[in-house]
Amino acid sequence: MNNVAKIGFGCYRIDNRIEEHFSALHKAIHSGIRIIDTSANYCDGRSEILIGNVLNDVIASGKLKREDVTLITKGGYIQGTNYQFAVKKLKNGTPFPDVVEFEEGLWHCIHPEFLEDQMNRQLHRLDQNNGGYIDVYLLHNTEYYLRNARKNAFEKEDSQKVYYKRIKEAFKYLEEKVKEGKIKYYGISSNTFPLNDVLFDFTSLEKVYEVAQEISPDNHFKYIQLPFNLLESEACLNKNQCGHTKSVLEYAKEKGLNVITNRPLNAITDNGLVRLADFKTDTFNKAEFLKYLEVVNSIEDDFLKDAITNLNLDTDDISFLSNNFVFGRALGSNWEKFGSIEHFNDFIEQHLSFKINNLIDFFDEKIKDDYFVELFDRYMKFVFKLLSMISNYYKGFANKRAEYFHSLINDFIPDEVKPLTLSQKALLTVASVDGVDIVLVGARKEEYVDNILAVINCETLKQCDKILSKIKESVINETE
Repeated sequence: MNNVAKIGFGCYRIDNRIEEHFSALHKAIHSGIRIIDTSANYCDGRSEILIGNVLNDVIASGKLKREDVTLITKGGYIQGTNYQFAVKKLKNGTPFPDVVEFEEGLWHCIHPEFLEDQMNRQLHRLDQNNGGYIDVYLLHNTEYYLRNARKNAFEKEDSQKVYYKRIKEAFKYLEEKVKEGKIKYYGISSNTFPLNDVLFDFTSLEKVYEVAQEISPDNHFKYIQLPFNLLESEACLNKNQCGHTKSVLEYAKEKGLNVITNRPLNAITDNGLVRLADFKTDTFNKAEFLKYLEVVNSIEDDFLKDAITNLNLDTDDISFLSNNFVFGRALGSNWEKFGSIEHFNDFIEQHLSFKINNLIDFFDEKIKDDYFVELFDRYMKFVFKLLSMISNYYKGFANKRAEYFHSLINDFIPDEVKPLTLSQKALLTVASVDGVDIVLVGARKEEYVDNILAVINCETLKQCDKILSKIKESVINETE
């Protein structure tokens, strides 16, 4: 019998401006994935807009009813548009109460007044205003209050008391929203549920459950969300509840709480992000790479000299080119220093993409000479070739890591499951753990949805706890 946890569509990076994301969610829903998780701050609300549009499409087609879908969203973050609005309210003398001003551009709040503002906006973005509803509303990473208290050297015991009082006030508000029919259930999404209970920002599920019981024995606190994967396995292995006798999964099951897990394929470790997947790659040829690098460096040097001499550019434009037309030098100095494919991809996403887009925009707007335009196009092709080659270099190391994980997992799974990819095995392992009810997977592309579908009909793994323990043991041995 198939007893794996239900798979949900995670919408962390889903954006209504990207057609591919619409297609992926449509495919997921039509393939039977009916749990959708998002948040007010995902793509600055655009994730919720996309979900609302897709649900309207599917429901209007008659292929689905609203009650067939479990819609989960979250509130608490003050970022992007919310941040600008909150700053404006502060300057006008009407701030949201109890805001945690964690850092510039990132505040947090779970006060009822802020949640009311958020929920109204979210119901609108999700197109659930007229008779619609949210199935599960989660307070999003409430531990920001404790992180801020620690950062400011506040007393731990006093901070903890205030923390659970704030949660209680938020729960009271959410109970009212249940009565109004705007939500069905509520809970908390926290990265610190599985952590050691001595840590400053630990969130005790025991205390949260007590808070809900104090409000009413018939409360609607029914869900928690937390990270759980092959490397972040504390939710299963760490006994941090009931005097160190139960894990958070065990305690949640005992109390009848539904556990939603996230990040099944992206583990955050002491060494940074680890992607639990196999990688398609070509062999890295260092000699060929260095030749391409030499060509790119040569184009950069010649281009800057010719541009200064032959193009009618002002001082600012020349300065811009000098500071940004340097990909060859930047990659030549750093290509062996990224350490992992995850760090390299992060470098591209956080730094290089911005520079590349700025340079492309500059040429579109200011460079009209055909020779320089063609030279730039050729240059960018070489740059992308270099990036692809560096990616292959790090994917080679990542695949060796993946092979190691395969070897550990294969000792505990039946033969018919062994051909699965690492991401499928990682997902199946988490979904098989007792106490896990929903596993959220990010699926921005249809091929990612296909990857999930291969797991949905698998039988539950019988020794998933042994897999997690073996991997944890191997990681500890490597660090000693």
